Amino acid sequence: MIFFIDTAFDITTLAIKKDGKIYKEIIEEKINISQVLIDRTKSLFNKASAKKKDIKLISFNQGPGNFTSLRVSLSYIKAVAFYLNVPVVKLNSFQILAMSSFDKDNNDPVIVAIDARMNEIYWTFYKNYLHIYSKIDNYNITSEKEYYEKLSNLNIKEHNIVKNNVNILQDYKKKYPSSKEYIIESIKINLPNIFETIEKMAIDDKSNIDEVNLLYIRENVAKKKHE
Repeated sequence: MIFFIDTAFDITTLAIKKDGKIYKEIIEEKINISQVLIDRTKSLFNKASAKKKDIKLISFNQGPGNFTSLRVSLSYIKAVAFYLNVPVVKLNSFQILAMSSFDKDNNDPVIVAIDARMNEIYWTFYKNYLHIYSKIDNYNITSEKEYYEKLSNLNIKEHNIVKNNVNILQDYKKKYPSSKEYIIESIKINLPNIFETIEKMAIDDKSNIDEVNLLYIRENVAKKKHE
């Protein structure tokens, strides 16, 4: 059985895959995750008639996203993984949004943009859908103006742009009319695709507890981590 947790976005998703079937529990926005996470996990396991000891693999979204909620989920999955002695597969917000957006046979480049607040966006570039599975470290945080300047240097025409908020990059289609735009809200993440990816990555990309961490892109947050 696989246990998946995503607290990076405004809505938290808890899910398990057991015997080929997916069960999920949603924690709505503005609910304090630290106060309800354990109880809602119990509720999820009850839905699936499962127990924690059934977990063979854990996966979680390491960010970027809501910093406080991410810290809560990191502590929680580390505790569970240590107690059960099971491996962890790390996904990030860019991968999760990209996997939820379009047909796998689409071979155009993929850009994922995430609302970083403070008039900035997190974004990354994948050469094609298969590249989403690979380990990269080319994650950016820029203003929208800087984003368009950097994108012009990539010199790409037809591509997929995946956003998690309709309010960012609003003039995208005017600037890149041949692009295909996808808006993936957190409630719409594609769990079947995500679990399929977890199973593929688990073959050779499992992490031990000491290797499990968050994806820090904003420099001041990364500094806080080490203070």
